[in-house]
Amino acid sequence: MLSATGLPISVQGVLNTDVKKKILVSNHVTNFDPFILTFLHPNVLVLDSPNCGKNQLKPSKTFDLPSDKNRDDVLIMVKEKIRDSEEALLFFPEKLKTNGKTSLLKFSQLPFDVDCPIQPITIQVKRFFFDISVSTFSSSTYEDLIWCLILPLTLFKIKYLPVTERKRDETREEFATRFQSNMAKSLGLTTSSYSHHDVTEYIKKKTVVNQEGPSAKHRAKLEDVPPSDSDRQVKTATLDLEMERMVRQVKDVLPDTPTEIIVSDLKRTRDVDTSITNILEGKVEYSKPNQKVETSLRSPEGLSFKATKFEINASARQLSFAERKQAMLEAARLIYRSKNEH
Repeated sequence: MLSATGLPISVQGVLNTDVKKKILVSNHVTNFDPFILTFLHPNVLVLDSPNCGKNQLKPSKTFDLPSDKNRDDVLIMVKEKIRDSEEALLFFPEKLKTNGKTSLLKFSQLPFDVDCPIQPITIQVKRFFFDISVSTFSSSTYEDLIWCLILPLTLFKIKYLPVTERKRDETREEFATRFQSNMAKSLGLTTSSYSHHDVTEYIKKKTVVNQEGPSAKHRAKLEDVPPSDSDRQVKTATLDLEMERMVRQVKDVLPDTPTEIIVSDLKRTRDVDTSITNILEGKVEYSKPNQKVETSLRSPEGLSFKATKFEINASARQLSFAERKQAMLEAARLIYRSKNEH
């Protein structure tokens, strides 16, 4: 029947009919996967059928898991279903379609936590004469079906691998990894560390970038590419040259200030004028060389800013000191600007 619609099926191996084999696990490459497997095995329930959202066909026999339950509750529900039902449960642990050409997405852990023997099933799809994907990430079942009717032939290869059980000394996570590796090897693929969550987030990001336009694409591309070693070296060299230039400018105004003190303050301020002010105002502390202490304030060029007379009033003396200090700062700034203008 399916051959008449352009969907012939090739089956290799035999499904194990043992009543204990209640779990089937398959990779996922098209929207037709659950329909084909339930067509071949009517006594199977598709667990949480993938791609059953808006504009998607849904297999007639499914066992949907509630989204408001925690993981332990879901696991209990699955175990009860296996215990009480004669039907096997079909899992698609990748939870998303892939192109089936590179790797398998990281499997969901749920089917491997049930502690039952698992029947692995692999699905491969080949489209003859035309190199057109059978299904895409966002395509609906209707769209895929139309393309299958238009194009001459799409072959589905179904293969049943040996039933797999967890070993005694094996954790459930190790069991899932081994199971996935065996399926990938049979398909000639690799296993991926990316899960369906990672793929979904990536698609969302790309969609937003495409909607925002070319500038957003360029920005996203730059964010995704880490700087190379040569880029880091150029950036470091540029910063070193800039720091050397600023230190030299501060030294021109304050030649007696130690270089390491200037560098330390410049790293914080990133501004020559601000660092000069900090040093002159005493905000930068450092041990000065022994020299004769002068009672008057002097500018870097030796200009004296002595008080013209000794004020009797303390507030007047404080005001005089503030005025002389401000004059010294202004003189230092003028010297700095004049040296950098030539």
